[in-house]
Amino acid sequence: MVKSYSIRQRIYYFVIEIVIATVLMVLLIIGLTIFLKQAGQVSGTGVIHLSLDSEDITVTDIKKEMSNYSYDYVIFDNETNEIIYGNYVNSDKKNYVKTKESSQDTTFGSVVYTYSTNTNLTLVIRQNSLPEFTNSSLRSIPYNDFTYIFFFIGEISVIIIFTYRLVKAFSKSFQNVQEISLNMGRITKESDYSQSNIIEFEEILTHLYRKSEELALLIEAERQEKKDLSFQVAALSHDVKTPITVLKGNIELLEMTDLTEQQADFINSMKNGLSVFEGYFNLMISYTQLINDETDYNFNINLDVFLNDLSVVLEELANTYRVDYKLKVLASVAYFHGNAVALSRAITNIFLNACQYAKNNAGEVTLTIRNDNKNMYFVIWNNGKPFSEYAKKNATKLFYTEDTGRSGKHYGIGLAFALGVARKHKGDLLIINPQSGGAIVSLKILIR
Repeated sequence: MVKSYSIRQRIYYFVIEIVIATVLMVLLIIGLTIFLKQAGQVSGTGVIHLSLDSEDITVTDIKKEMSNYSYDYVIFDNETNEIIYGNYVNSDKKNYVKTKESSQDTTFGSVVYTYSTNTNLTLVIRQNSLPEFTNSSLRSIPYNDFTYIFFFIGEISVIIIFTYRLVKAFSKSFQNVQEISLNMGRITKESDYSQSNIIEFEEILTHLYRKSEELALLIEAERQEKKDLSFQVAALSHDVKTPITVLKGNIELLEMTDLTEQQADFINSMKNGLSVFEGYFNLMISYTQLINDETDYNFNINLDVFLNDLSVVLEELANTYRVDYKLKVLASVAYFHGNAVALSRAITNIFLNACQYAKNNAGEVTLTIRNDNKNMYFVIWNNGKPFSEYAKKNATKLFYTEDTGRSGKHYGIGLAFALGVARKHKGDLLIINPQSGGAIVSLKILIR
């Protein structure tokens, strides 16, 4: 079983690890120093004096005694004042000579040269009050500085290692959270669940996995509802076509007979009603197909070709509604990604809505295409009344319309359909009342 701990406990462990490692580092340096002293690689710090009171002491006796110590020394012949034996560094020779000449202990910095003599021989021992390497090549590095550097490097290494372990533990937990967050709503096998030994992260992961499962079930239920709705609309479409066809046929037969003026008005009213019903019903079918649409929305689209095809439809609508239509292309890209058919229908719906709300007898509608680094904007402006605050909040909702009388012009589906297309393109539908007047509906899509 994996040991679990809280974030606070993990931080405490981190501090304790650093403290323990620091203590062990100090003990290691002490142990190393003791070992090097025992091995004769580091000199001691005490000052010793070897007595030469006996006249029978020989060079061999001195060498034997000095073998017990790790100090440099020199033996002088008092008769010739020459060095007859020594274990020393040539650069220190002058200090031995000065000590011999002064006939007393001398000090140079932290180094003490002790003086001992008898009638025949003089012994000068070099002793440092600070620890130092006995190896002359390493003596240029003060042993204390060596231990400081060793401790500093060791401590930095310890901090880096334990910090890396701490960061790795948190990073792994964050990666687990990121992984489940990016896969929310997908079915995950229980054996694939990631775990964390940090209690807080484990609680978050457990919660996220539970919510992911719930979201997956909701998505699947919604997908099934969309399929059911699509099936029901398809069945309804099939069922409705037959009576509509019958009605149209009967109307045509009636039109072939002699009709009074009142009967002709009734037939025209029936035809208009059928026309409104067909338009409404076709929009409903289109919207239902959109919400259940699983087609690709990542086709590469040439902007010029797309606008050429779209303009044919928009110009025809502009002529029908007798509005002044203008196209402004300010986009700096030649290609973008999306579904040309769905996008064209969405823009047409917005344009149709703009034509219907433009000023009577002086309507103006402008389509402006522009882009930034991430998005493409299809901005449609009309010179009619601006959106009310309530309309701005609800215009994209299904069946919403300010045409409370349901005259037949507005079904409350066009902008809802356009919003659905925008979201399929990873975008949005923006409703704006510009300061210059009129109303703007902007279809934003991701360029990719």
